[in-house]
Formats: sequence, C-alpha cells, structure tokens
Amino acid sequence: VIKIVYQQLTHLKINLDHSGFVVDYAPGGDWHFWIADEQDIPSKISHPYFESVWASQFNEAKVKGADFFATNLNFEEKNKFYNELLSYVPGLPEASKDFYLGCAGLAASTVVFDNVSLYIENFSGTPYTDEENKILMRFGKVFQQTYTRFLDLQKAEAQTREAQIQLALERVRARTLAMQHSNELAEAASLLFQQIKTLGIETFSSGYTVWVNDDKELVSWMCNADGSINPPFIMPVNEDIRHKKMYQSWKSGEAFYVEDMSGKTMEEHYRYLRSFPLLDEAFKTSVAAGYTIPSRQVHNIANFSQGNLLFITYEGCTQYHEIFIRFAKVFEQTYIRFLDLQKAEAQAREATKASSLDRVRGEIASMRNADDLQRITPLIWKELTALGVPFFRCGVVIVNEQEETVEFYLSTPDGKPLAALNLPFDNSDITRHPVINWRLQKVYTDHWDKEQFMANAKLLIEQGQIQTANTYQGGAEPPESITLQFVPFKQGMMYVGSAEPLTDLQIDLVQSLADAFSVAYARYEDFTNLETAKEQVEKALAELQATQKQLIQSEKMASLGELTAGIAHEIQNPLNFVNNFSEVNSELIKELKTEVMNGNVEEVNAIANDIESNSEKINHHGKRADAIVKGMLQHSRSSSGVKEPIDINALCDEYIRLCYHGLRAKDKSFNTTIKTDFDNSIGKIIIIPQDIGRVILNLLTNAFYAVNEKNKHIEQNLTGFKNLLGLERYEPTVSVRTKKIGDKVSICVKDNGNGISQKVVDKIFQPFFTTKPTGQGTGLGLSLSFDIIKAHGGEIKVETLSAEAAAQAGKVDEGNPGDARKGEGTTFTIQLPFNTEK
Repeated sequence: VIKIVYQQLTHLKINLDHSGFVVDYAPGGDWHFWIADEQDIPSKISHPYFESVWASQFNEAKVKGADFFATNLNFEEKNKFYNELLSYVPGLPEASKDFYLGCAGLAASTVVFDNVSLYIENFSGTPYTDEENKILMRFGKVFQQTYTRFLDLQKAEAQTREAQIQLALERVRARTLAMQHSNELAEAASLLFQQIKTLGIETFSSGYTVWVNDDKELVSWMCNADGSINPPFIMPVNEDIRHKKMYQSWKSGEAFYVEDMSGKTMEEHYRYLRSFPLLDEAFKTSVAAGYTIPSRQVHNIANFSQGNLLFITYEGCTQYHEIFIRFAKVFEQTYIRFLDLQKAEAQAREATKASSLDRVRGEIASMRNADDLQRITPLIWKELTALGVPFFRCGVVIVNEQEETVEFYLSTPDGKPLAALNLPFDNSDITRHPVINWRLQKVYTDHWDKEQFMANAKLLIEQGQIQTANTYQGGAEPPESITLQFVPFKQGMMYVGSAEPLTDLQIDLVQSLADAFSVAYARYEDFTNLETAKEQVEKALAELQATQKQLIQSEKMASLGELTAGIAHEIQNPLNFVNNFSEVNSELIKELKTEVMNGNVEEVNAIANDIESNSEKINHHGKRADAIVKGMLQHSRSSSGVKEPIDINALCDEYIRLCYHGLRAKDKSFNTTIKTDFDNSIGKIIIIPQDIGRVILNLLTNAFYAVNEKNKHIEQNLTGFKNLLGLERYEPTVSVRTKKIGDKVSICVKDNGNGISQKVVDKIFQPFFTTKPTGQGTGLGLSLSFDIIKAHGGEIKVETLSAEAAAQAGKVDEGNPGDARKGEGTTFTIQLPFNTEK
C-alpha cells in the first residue's frame, strides 16, 4: 500500500523522496515505520523512541488532537536527527548514509489519525504548499480506511491463526489422552513437532529434553526431518555453558529462553556434541549426506515442569515465541500422562512379577527329587512370557562346584522340556565363560550365528550328551542367530535366548525370576538334605536309645551295687539266727530223746517248749531274710509301673539300712550318724515302690557320699591339731524325715556336707551331669529321680548352702579351720500326693 501511495503522489508531481506510515504508536514507545522511496522498495523500520524535533511535534499533535503538522529542518538539524536514526538501522550501505547526511535539509508534512499517520518528506528542504498538504490530507483519510481494513484483516487472520494453533494443540492433547502405554510418548512428541510445521513454522531441528539424576544430567530426544524421534542421548548438565544456561533458565521458572549462536560459539557447541560417540556418528552420516554447519543457529527453548521443548531455527523468530510456550504447556500434560502411565505400568509389572514369582515358588516347593527339575523349564518359559520378556529359548543351569559340572535344563521354542545336559566346567566356551561370570555373580552375554549353534550341537553329539541335532535345536532347523544371556543366582544361572539383546529392564525381570527360583530351589535342596539328615538322625536316635538303655541299666546296677553289701549284711544276721537256733534245736532234740527214754515227762515238755520257741525264731528270721531278698529283687528288676499301697516309713527305713551297710562294706572307715523322724500318721500311700525306692536310694547315696568326702577332707587337714587346739569335732550326719502336710507327703533327706555351689545347683537334674570323679557316677541318678517324681505327680526340690555362701552369711568362723561349718549342707525334699488312686 505504501508503495502505491508513493507512486500516486509522485504521479501528481509532488516533490518527495520518501513517503511512509507510522503504525501502532504509543507515547514514549518504539517507532514502527513502513517506508517507500524512489527505488520502489518498501521497508519496515522499528527503532527505540528518541527525542527529536519531529518526535516532539508528533507528540504535541497527539496531545492537542491536531490532524496535521509540518516539519522543516536545516542542514545541522537534519543531520542531528539522521545520525541518531541511522544508528538504529543496521547494515545500511555507506553510500546511503552519505546521501542522507549530504542533503541540504529536510522538509516533511505529517497527517495524524487515531491509529495511523501518513507523512511525506524531501531532502531539498523545500516546504510543501498548502495545496500539496491538502492532497496529503485526502490521501491520509483514504489510507485511514485502508488501515481500518488492514486491522480487520489482521484481526481475522489472527483469529484464523488462533484457530489453527488451537486445532494443532487439540490434536496433541487428543493424542495425549489416547496414550495407553508409556512407549507412545515418542509418537505424541512427533505429532507435536509435525503440528508446528503445519503452522508454517520452519525449524532446522526440534526435540525435547528432561532433567534426570537430581538434575545432574539431561536426556534429549531430537526429531528427524520426517518427524520421527531419534533414540535419546544423555549429557551432563555442567560440562557445557549452553546446557548450564538452559538449566538455569528452567530452574528459575522462566517460560522461554533463547540461545543465539554463531561463529566461534557455534564451533565450540558442535565440538562438544561430537565428543559423544553417538552424536559424532550421526554428524558424520549427515555430513556424508551433504550437511554443512550453518553460520547461525537460534535455540528457542520453551520450558515445562520436567524439561523443555527445543526449536532450532536459522534466524530469530520472536513472533513464534508465544506459540512455542503454548506447545510446551500442552507437552507438559503429555509428559505427565507419560509419567502416570509409566508408574501404572511399573505397578502392573510388579503385580505380574509377584504372581509369576509366587507360581515359581509354589511349583518348586512341590519338587521332591532331581527328576522334578524337568518340570521347571516349561514353568520358566511360561513365566518369562507372562513378564513380557522377548525370547525363544530358555532354561535353568545348576552349578555343582564340588564335581565341577553344570546341569543344563533347556526348553524348546514352544515351552516343552528339551535336552538335560551334564557338562564339565571346561567342556567349551558355553560352559567355561558363564561359570566364570557366575562366580562373580555377573550377567554373561554371548551371540551365536547359525554356524556357531550347529557347531555346539555337533560337539554335544560327539560327547554323547544328545542323540541328534534336532533334540538340541528343538526342531529341524537351528536359529539363524541367537543372543544368549546367563543371569546368575546362588545355585546357578537362568538362561534366556533371544533374537535381540535384552534391555536392562528385561534383564532385571529375568533376575527377579532367577532370585525367586534360587530361594525356592534352596528349599528344595533343604528338603533333600533334610531327608538325608532325617535318615542319619533316625539312625543316631536308635543308637542313642540303645546307649540310653545301657546307661540306665548301668545306673540301676550301680545302685544295686551300693545295696549288695548292705543286703548281704542284712541277710547275714537272720541267717546267723537260723543257723544258731537250728544247732540248738539239734542238741535239744538229742536231749529230748534221752529224757523220753528216761521217762522224764516234765523235762521232755520243757525241752519241747524250747524247741518250739526256737522254731518260731527260725521262722521269724527266715521270713526276715525272705523280705530282704524280695526287696533286692524289686530294686533290681524293671519297674512294673503298677502302683500299690506302701508304708513309706518302712520303705525309707529299709533303704537307709541297706545303703548304709553297703557303703560300710566298701569302706570300713565310713561312719555317719543317721537320724530319722517318721510321721506315723502317714500310713500307706499309693506309689510304684521300685521307682520311689530307687529315688530314696539315690538321695541317700549322694548324702552319705557328701558327708564322707567332707569328713575325709577335715581328717586330712586337721589330723594332730584337733585335740591340741580343742576344736569341735565334725560329726557326719544324714537325716531322713517324713511328714504329712495337707494333701501331700513330704520326704526330706538332709546332710551336713559341703553343700552345692549355685552354678552346680542349676545343672544337677540335667542328664549325665555329675560332680563325682570319673567312674564313680553316671550322672543319671538325679535326672531319673526327677522324672520318677514328676511321673507320680509330685515334685523334688533342693536347698543347699555351700562353704562360701555359709562364710558370707556369717555362719563360719574364718579364723577357726576346725569349725564344723554349721549351717552348711544340702536338703532334698520330695513331695508326693497323699491320696493318689491306685
């Protein structure tokens, strides 16, 4: 339009070098001009506001509401104005500057309207006539209509543009909402960059970047010319100044950041990018295709909460900045959707993994022998499929370190059990290398082509591990290629064969499956070991039971030995009476015969009475011997387990005498005082006499042993000093007392020996524990006594005061070595139910 205005005014013979519009004027703001000249080339110039005669006149006209003003500048005023103006017009040729500064002056007329102004000017300095100004006024009014039309079109175009932008954004939003998997992010990003192009925005390249690892690194996805997204690359944030600035802009919350690069800055930037092998390879490929480094690049960076969108252009594009910002806001929603899907997928994977691991554990828990391992390979195949791991062969490898062998349990591509191989560690590379990595608990990966696969099959046939190649291949043809992955666990490795190498995430899934298998397999090993151990334990138990029976019999025989001498002593007395009275009766019978022959009836009767009396005594002492023998037999034979009414006082008295005389028979120096205190109101109680007798005998034997040992010790240390010092003599004493207490009967065996230390008291009822010298005790007496009393529904207790405890209690004169240590000793108390039913 300004070009037509210039042409028409020139056609009307109006003297002018320039004509122009002033648009979008704001007081004190930037000036925006559209200018036409004799070269017919309209140009747009914007420059900051600066004070000048023309600017002052323009402002005054706006303030006063004037619609016209004329400006006339002499040479100096004109040059002052143009020197300031031309400083804001970069790239202006020197010839043009010389023209403007060499002109005589400046004459201008300006028509002022509400939203636009029209002016003409010449450099001759000749003011315009009133007629020329009127023509200018008429042109101004027409142009005001033109500018109104322009504004309407601009508004309509803006509305259309906004509709286009909204449509583009809505397409990206719709794609975002349609995302079902996190791997669709690249598609959504690609669509976004395509929509930028549909808006007519040409970019050299585009992409998106996110900050990771606590903002120490950036991950960047760049877009190809066809809109597809390249694989990501990772770079540190703090190595490159441009990345630092990008990060600072994002961190400070700025919506937009521009990095304008050229010259040396561009060279440094490309040099840094090429330090990464992946980017260097891409750069070489682009150069080979004809790409050259541009002289200038502008990085237009729109930030969002997790990163930014990058739009690289060859020139500045401020008019697009707002659009870039709006697309970044939409992409923020896309990325949040991606993170939500990623989280949901991770949860789903965890749930799937947990179910899979539970099934593996459950299946292995049912294994009972090595043959059951054949069931595992189909299970592994099924669970790898459920976990989404891409594979076509799998299996389990069990490592036997002791035998230096590996057992392979493999599956076919359709999940059926395949070969079961048993190979030495050094069989081949496929055993040697995995075992080396297994010892380091590292994943081992290898790749085979078809020939390598067939060579390994041939080796296994030669070694007799498989019959035919088909057995190992799982079909008629071997795979064209295979990537082998061996994932370690404690007892071996899980093997996965796939067309492509597994990703880190997929390896992690296999590792979790391997770990679950390891735990379950350990239980299987425990079970098999338990079966072996069970057999060993049962064998040991049988041996122990036999040994225990022998020990119990030894304990019984030991107690019987204690009784033997006493029994012999007890039997000897009645036998002496029997023998003596038998001899007397023999002599009396001879006398009786003589008196009968003499007819002395009175004497015969007297002798007969004596014989009768002696016979009764023989009978009495014979029965006594019989009772002693029966008691001995009762003690020696196994307990019948039958309870019967027994006089507990008589039982105690009998065992006191038997035990005492038994010890006297073995040791003539043994002597002790025996005190008894029997409660005659007890009568008979229902017990197993052999068992309770055994308990009483054991307690008496221990009591007699304790006082005898103490007496020997005192005799050895104080011989020759007692009488000289006038010390009180130690008197070994064992007391036995019975008493009825409520519904219980108490039997106490007390001695005044050295007592028992506390650390020993805690152990005296333990089997095989004894303080007696080797060969003098089995350690079973008190343990069996404890069990017998418990079986009768009673209890047995011990109270003791050792020499050390007595000294601490002040019951011993430490300065008197001959003190009888009053207060020392041990008391065993048995309590039995009084009215136990038979």
